[in-house]
Amino acid sequence: MKRLFLALVVFLIALVFSARGSYAGGYAIVVKDQTLAKPDWAEVVNTLKAKHQGKVFVYDLGVSQVLDSLKEMSPKYVCFVLEPLDSRDYVVKTIHRLTRELDDDPYGDAIWGIVTGYTPQDALRIVSISGFRVRKVLAGTSAGWLPYVQEGIATSEGTYNKMWVKYPDGTIVDTIKCPTDRTPFLVEKLNSNQYDIFITSGHGNVNRWQLHYPTSDKEGFFRARDGQVYGDPYEGDDININSTNPKIYCGLGNCYIGKILQVEDSMVLAWIHSGGAYMYTGYVTPEGRNSYQLGGTAAYFFVQNQCTWPEAFFLSNQAIMFDLENQTPGSIPEDKDYAALYGDPALDVRIEPVRDPLYTSEISVRSGADRDTVTVRITMTEDGRPGFTGKWGNRHPIVMLPCRVENPQVEYTDAYRAVVTDNFALLYVWKQGDPDLTKGEEREVVFTTTTRLSTDVEETPQFFLPCPIKPMLFQAYPNPVSRWTTIGYRIPSPTFVSLNIYDVVGRLVRPLVATSQQSGYYTAGWDGKDSFGQEVASGVYIYRLLAENFTGSRKLVFLK
Repeated sequence: MKRLFLALVVFLIALVFSARGSYAGGYAIVVKDQTLAKPDWAEVVNTLKAKHQGKVFVYDLGVSQVLDSLKEMSPKYVCFVLEPLDSRDYVVKTIHRLTRELDDDPYGDAIWGIVTGYTPQDALRIVSISGFRVRKVLAGTSAGWLPYVQEGIATSEGTYNKMWVKYPDGTIVDTIKCPTDRTPFLVEKLNSNQYDIFITSGHGNVNRWQLHYPTSDKEGFFRARDGQVYGDPYEGDDININSTNPKIYCGLGNCYIGKILQVEDSMVLAWIHSGGAYMYTGYVTPEGRNSYQLGGTAAYFFVQNQCTWPEAFFLSNQAIMFDLENQTPGSIPEDKDYAALYGDPALDVRIEPVRDPLYTSEISVRSGADRDTVTVRITMTEDGRPGFTGKWGNRHPIVMLPCRVENPQVEYTDAYRAVVTDNFALLYVWKQGDPDLTKGEEREVVFTTTTRLSTDVEETPQFFLPCPIKPMLFQAYPNPVSRWTTIGYRIPSPTFVSLNIYDVVGRLVRPLVATSQQSGYYTAGWDGKDSFGQEVASGVYIYRLLAENFTGSRKLVFLK
């Protein structure tokens, strides 16, 4: 019932945005003219067009040729229909950059995916379903997401005979042994058509995955040959993987496994052709100690947002961009342009949840004459660390907006920093060294946005709050104020705090705070009255924060 209510709230918010905002969706299909001229590939394009009411963009030399046309459309999704040898690593890097260039901010502007296949019939098959749910996980690595799925098996790539089994009743057992060479064991599990996601890590390449890490030792390989993915055990004959149930293949823990060099021995194409991969993710470059995309995608999919796999892939890349710009403690992302997602970017593939995500998110909208006011809030469902916790760990909370917003301007946040783009809000609320956020704890960002009903509003630059290496004074909300406004500030260490209201010539109007405070977030209210309880005249006022050696001031407009 709780999930149904939240879904209804999000639907109603989307209706408000659709009515007043600039954009409610859109699906772009990018294809080469020579590919579109081939009937089998044209059928793939036409299927996507009918499925998503998509718009087709055709190029002859490179995908960058459609940039200006995509800017005009501002789609939510961009699907690149590519023949196998058009899906090279330089194309993946180009797509990453292209989908960040649809507007002026440095972040991604569209959820994207590459649709390809060993044959065009493979591509047609993976775009012909509406979606599926991930209930059962199989992993060739010690994946930590078993608590978030109904059941599954994770095996260790570094310790022989070690595995973890999750049962439907929620029990996780680590005392059952798997075979020393897991190759036949994992092939058998995949061919049973019971598993909805397969996760690998360790050494990989364009045509193989090495089961044991760091050396192969007594285990075998998964290999690709002529569109067939198969197991090559340490001893014995090869075993073909012929799995037909739709699944995600997550190879983001491997080097090069998302790269296509030639059709005949590509892991990407073989998994799509014979392994049942309707979603395939992997690197087109070496995967290293500072790789970021792999853990972020899984974090947003399983632990945090519990969104679709393409959305999780997209959000992880935006977290990379944020941490690169802000030099977030502990994170050194090296892979912003080097991970590939193969599949329909609008495919509804997500986990069937068995527990709440790390936090819930809410979006509320208040209409205005020229600008709407939007509040995005997260609430912790358990104690935890919603921020970069390591290569395989959590990431910053990011909330996808129900539609595109125009000219967003941050007015208030109690996060370290908040970024609002046209399609998402990111809250930097936890960094390494901070204590856990506790269950029930909230963080929010309030921003305003122009609407399509206002045609004479000038472009408003985005306003970012700096990382609080010193006390922070936030924008009062609302501002202008006629009856009551709230002023927020943050203190990083215990100190004496003074917060006062002054008129424009510097005369004290009203003291609001004069006390010692511990580190944390605080708010103070002002009702537009002076120290004698008299309502002040309309005009501009200054509120000033003094804390430690910090002095911060902002303007406030009072209107009767």
